Amino acid sequence: MSIIKSHPDDKKPIYIKEITGSIDFTNCQMFPLTQDAASEISQWEYEKPYDAYNFKDHPNGYLWDESTWGREQFYLVNNSKIIGHVSCQFDGTDLWVGWAMNPQLCGKGNGAAFSEKCVEELRKVKGHTGRIVLRVVAWNQRAIRAYQKAGFNYVETIQDEIAYSNHTEDFWVMELL
Repeated sequence: MSIIKSHPDDKKPIYIKEITGSIDFTNCQMFPLTQDAASEISQWEYEKPYDAYNFKDHPNGYLWDESTWGREQFYLVNNSKIIGHVSCQFDGTDLWVGWAMNPQLCGKGNGAAFSEKCVEELRKVKGHTGRIVLRVVAWNQRAIRAYQKAGFNYVETIQDEIAYSNHTEDFWVMELL
């Protein structure tokens, strides 16, 4: 079954494949972001308080920057269903990562397995064996627990902003060695 939504710019239908049952993350694969995948991801909406991470109704120039597709931006797929959006950038020898799990999978104990699979796929694609670093807003204890379970450790607290929020908050920087 598909959920049909409209693309915000051209109003063409976007068919979002509904995810039912459990996901076997070992069978997930990562691919360079595509127009169709970006269209589906751009419609993602999260429940409160995680709605700060919504893609829908937030202009996201980075998501639509085709020059980053396959270099910095990817998507994770399982049985043709988009499981997550994955991004990465090198800073010296560190690989900074950010990802978003499909909202249909959130709050169901999938976070650690999703994070582990993202790391595994990024290490393969980027050939990176060094430190992986991420930042997570300090109030998102659900994500922090998932990252800790996946092997990430706290490094420091910094001040930053969730995109589109227009206010500064505490973020944890976490690393995986």
